[in-house]
Amino acid sequence: MSLAACRSGFASLSRAAARFAGAIARRAGATSVHPDWATRAALCERCPIRVGVGKVSYCGQPLHRKPHRDQADDGCGCPTREKARDPAEHCPLNRAHRAAQTHPDRCDCKWCATAPTPA
Repeated sequence: MSLAACRSGFASLSRAAARFAGAIARRAGATSVHPDWATRAALCERCPIRVGVGKVSYCGQPLHRKPHRDQADDGCGCPTREKARDPAEHCPLNRAHRAAQTHPDRCDCKWCATAPTPA
């Protein structure tokens, strides 16, 4: 395995560990939860790349099963309910099931495209 691939794998596992720590903090009430997380999670449940493993629903195959991935084709590998609860997260796909374009000022992911516009 090349050094670049090793670094890439380490980086994705490090991000996953940080997301896991955030999920634990959210469950403990230490951090905020997205106000419309249930709608976001429901969108994930209808997604064609969703994978159920045991009682947990994932965005594609779980990260530990497939560490090297193209998010548009394989999903991100995160548990969908925990990902939907995180206010900083975005769906990796847009409504056309292509790679979402996430920018600080606009995002075309499925979650942002279906979010109610602020009044």
